[in-house]
Amino acid sequence: MLDRGDDQASGLRRSMPRRGGAVLPVAGAGEHPEFVVRLAQAFADGGTRTAVVSDFDAVLEQLAQGRPRNRLTAIHSMQTGDDLQRLSTIAARADVVLVAVDDGRLARGLALPASEAVVLAGADPEALATAYARIKALVGLGSIRDVCTLFGRGSGGAPARIGHERLAQTAARFLGVDLAFGGAAPDTSMPSAYRRLADDLADWARGRGEAAWQPH
Repeated sequence: MLDRGDDQASGLRRSMPRRGGAVLPVAGAGEHPEFVVRLAQAFADGGTRTAVVSDFDAVLEQLAQGRPRNRLTAIHSMQTGDDLQRLSTIAARADVVLVAVDDGRLARGLALPASEAVVLAGADPEALATAYARIKALVGLGSIRDVCTLFGRGSGGAPARIGHERLAQTAARFLGVDLAFGGAAPDTSMPSAYRRLADDLADWARGRGEAAWQPH
């Protein structure tokens, strides 16, 4: 179960109509491409119209090689413009858009129609430092106020929880951001676990962002 942190307004947000699909920037996809692919497939298998916008060959190639899914579309990020300004058009035709691009392009996406983001991380000190830098860059975009951490399979259990707590304390102190904890990536042999993670993540994004999402 995804630990959402303190969000007393979630009930109000869920009662409001959606104005488009959730746009979820996913930082760290270059180090964890399979995580992005499995998550996107899980969204689609659960009936969610899913688009993945990426410039990582590993992500796009794995999506192309997987079983065809009618509700899953892979789009090279160059089709969204240099600053990802065409994401709103894609979001209008999808329920969720995972934006898995390199840090530089993500940092230039100043028109991101998103208020939540996901950061993929590892539990070792260097990976945590990189994850914090990504959280800081995402929050610096202006629209991102809620972030969920997801850890690689090698960081399951206590290491993932400890790593998240370290990030959460630092982010709360210096950025004023309340991090949600998504746990560690399930084993690839457990598609049902990815389905549960996808459902939890979609629920978190809806609860966090319905009131704030505005098309550009």
